[in-house]
Amino acid sequence: MNFSTKKTLLTGVLSLIGFIIIFQSCEKKSDAADLTQSEFHKKAQLVNIFDNEIMPLVTEFKVQSASLDELTKAYKANTSESNLNAAKAQWKNVVRVWKRLDLYDLGGVADSFISFEINRWPTDTERIDANINGTETLDADFIATKGSSVKGIAAIEYLLFTTDENASETYRLRKTDYLVALTENLKVKADELLALWTANKTAFVGALENGITGSQNQVINAMVTLIEEIIISKLGRPLGDTNGGTISIEALEAYRSEFSKEIIQQHLIALERCYKGDFAQTPFRVGFDDFLVLIGSDNLAVDIATQFSHCQQQLDAIDGTLKATLETDTQAVADLKDSFRDLLVLIKVDMANVLGSTITFNDNDGD
Repeated sequence: MNFSTKKTLLTGVLSLIGFIIIFQSCEKKSDAADLTQSEFHKKAQLVNIFDNEIMPLVTEFKVQSASLDELTKAYKANTSESNLNAAKAQWKNVVRVWKRLDLYDLGGVADSFISFEINRWPTDTERIDANINGTETLDADFIATKGSSVKGIAAIEYLLFTTDENASETYRLRKTDYLVALTENLKVKADELLALWTANKTAFVGALENGITGSQNQVINAMVTLIEEIIISKLGRPLGDTNGGTISIEALEAYRSEFSKEIIQQHLIALERCYKGDFAQTPFRVGFDDFLVLIGSDNLAVDIATQFSHCQQQLDAIDGTLKATLETDTQAVADLKDSFRDLLVLIKVDMANVLGSTITFNDNDGD
């Protein structure tokens, strides 16, 4: 090989090496740009969730809980039917807010276990009655020392929506004392929840990392957990999935108030709003659908949106209460459950995989 040939070959090799170096440099810059873009959207999504959904809901929950406390005290002062009905209606207002806020039991707020203090379902009616039939003073201090199974939203429902025509006057008076003590405690917990979320804002919107410590990953897991709870506990058990097919009305959440369907409605609203990020008229309405489009999964984004609509259609197809429908048309309830099961697959498997999320074990797994 002569010098000219060697020179030509060397020039070609050097040119190739130069091209590779330039290409790798551009590729690294492109990767960095993609990462920056992803983190920008993730931060915008978390800020959107916090500012335009979590904090408005927490603030509203505080207002509605305080109103419920006022109305139960009015009922205690005058145990008229109208005052009782006003308290019942306000309980439903509290539940409407809480069942949307229930999705966001995340991070440091979840670690505080305050959600159990606010709503432990099912409530322990035997222990509640034992407390009422006891001799201790039934006030806020008493409730503060008790476990979550005898207080909170579900316990308040039991006292408001259970009739006691055959009960003694002593029982009725102490039942009203217990009711007021519960709503006072709920008001305190609403204040604590607001303080907790205020303190956890920076940690929540700043956790941009992937994996189980990242806030986006935690939100996806919360969506999965809630959908599984709807399928297994709120629809499956009443349908008899765990007892050989025997319908169980008492397995419905809030069956005493016949508010079970509305609870699932609020869950569905919260899930869809979280997916789409459409909380307020702001330029930063970033949702999971935007992330899917960003990474080229447009079809999946459409499929999930379509399935949310299908869940709503199945819920709308239930005419009347969920309790009444279970007694007359179990297939309609089964169809509703199946629509949520299809939604679960799309979010837990498809969306989670595409976004690189880690789905963690929860209490509903394996039930």
